[in-house]
Amino acid sequence: MKNATKIISIIIFISWAFLSNITFSEEKRCKLRFSINLTGGPRYTSIGDINKHLENFDNYLSEVTSYEGGKIKRLKNDKKTLEGELRLDVSSKFAIGFGIEKISEKNESRFEFTDPFPYDMDSFHIISTKPEVSAVNLKLGTYYTIPLVRRIYLILNGGIDYYISKASFYRYHEIRPEVYIWPYEKEEKYDISAGRFGFHGGIGFEYRIVNDLSIILEFQGRYARIKNLKGTKMITGGIFTEEREEEGVLYIGEKMWFGEYCPDLIISPSRPSGDEFRDVRKAVLDFSGYSLRLGIKLNFFRRD
Repeated sequence: MKNATKIISIIIFISWAFLSNITFSEEKRCKLRFSINLTGGPRYTSIGDINKHLENFDNYLSEVTSYEGGKIKRLKNDKKTLEGELRLDVSSKFAIGFGIEKISEKNESRFEFTDPFPYDMDSFHIISTKPEVSAVNLKLGTYYTIPLVRRIYLILNGGIDYYISKASFYRYHEIRPEVYIWPYEKEEKYDISAGRFGFHGGIGFEYRIVNDLSIILEFQGRYARIKNLKGTKMITGGIFTEEREEEGVLYIGEKMWFGEYCPDLIISPSRPSGDEFRDVRKAVLDFSGYSLRLGIKLNFFRRD
């Protein structure tokens, strides 16, 4: 957190020094203009390893059972977004903006199938999954304006983001053998969170209807891959009908289950190893992507 504070402080200081130099070098003193920008539109978000795990688990069931596949719903990559921003125009060409954006996505699956698995005995399976991710994106951006034609301007932007993110994942698996030997019922509940920096940049156009009202069209790309996701995993049931809580970092990989390596999300203080695990690495929550937004800019205060 100390390093994060230092980075933000340095960027703000450099921006202030650079823009102040430009402002005071002009023959006329520039007008400081405050504005509120409200934009919204479609966005694409990568999501990351939660979706990767759901895809792997769906493929695994398709390979080892008679399950047809495609019923485990992943989190949607495309969704609409809404962003609010307070912007300060410190000169006719340069501006600094402070924005906030909320990202949220969840989905739910439930299905049943009959199959001679495990151990070649006819069994009735019930599987339910519920993934969810959310983040508050705090944005610090700089803007450079280029006049094109009357009332139309090209705007280049770039800056840093700080994502306050969290995710949860629920999975339920029940097996009912036709010949009663033992029941199998297991619930897994994950809760994880992390805060990390990201970057954004893009291009936009502004059409000034009047001096204090503009229409904005922006395309923006983002890079934000979040590792070291920490949290807990509560397990209820299983082979030995137990209840336990695991705490640590979230990993993605495969774990031995009924003689087969099954895709799994693992919570552990350190990287899992041994014959029980395979292809294990730290899981990533990925908010990288792009968006196309349309909105308005309202100038509400001016100081000469």
